[in-house]
Amino acid sequence: MGRKIILPAILLSVFTHSCNQASIPCPTKEQVKNNVKEFIPTDFTIEEINDLRDIGNLCEVIIKVGSEPIVFYMDRKGKYIIAGNIISVSDKKNLTREKIQEHMKVSQDILKELEKYVNLKFGESQKYIYKITDPDCPFCQKAQPIIEEWGKKNNVEVRYILFPLPIHPEAYEKSVAMICSKSEVGDIYKELNKNFISKNQCEEGKKAIEENLKLAEKIGINGTPTLIGMNGRIHVGVPSEEVLDKLIK
Repeated sequence: MGRKIILPAILLSVFTHSCNQASIPCPTKEQVKNNVKEFIPTDFTIEEINDLRDIGNLCEVIIKVGSEPIVFYMDRKGKYIIAGNIISVSDKKNLTREKIQEHMKVSQDILKELEKYVNLKFGESQKYIYKITDPDCPFCQKAQPIIEEWGKKNNVEVRYILFPLPIHPEAYEKSVAMICSKSEVGDIYKELNKNFISKNQCEEGKKAIEENLKLAEKIGINGTPTLIGMNGRIHVGVPSEEVLDKLIK
């Protein structure tokens, strides 16, 4: 028995009336903000509004909540919001996901600010990436050897910003101890793999971690590992070498 594909009524409405709206421009940033602010219970900025006249006569809206881009679509009168992915049938490209990746970036101002929060470094080079990491995050540990090997091979410095997540109850004290120990990154990660616990809770370390937590909230980082390249590009999760290469181009 074949699967039924049910299009949302809102989407059908937009496509049915697209010819009638052909001469209407997309809503302005101010109109979009007024129309969607009740649905987004936090501060956001509108990055772009693009005219998708050739795709159902839609308008594409890209907003940012912190550093996280969100893409949705509207009709030309701004009456409807359409959430979901647009996929090209001809080449199977997910156009929505591509647009999100394009806007997964931080500004040069934030890049400069990040430098103040670096807790540890691996390597020394003019090429660099930032790794926002939690000592008890299994994905951070999985990413570590990939990043280290890639960094050595490509002469890239890795700058660590420790961000203990509240879901890991021991991560805060471990993060403080990692700063206080003044050890090399490689040695620290070897200890972490042995269920590292330290009572070395210096005030310098505590202050640094508190500042990191404020930074993460400010720029909208809520998961680890988050990698930020010298070009401002962001990747969340365990990276491939191809992904890492894009962070320094």
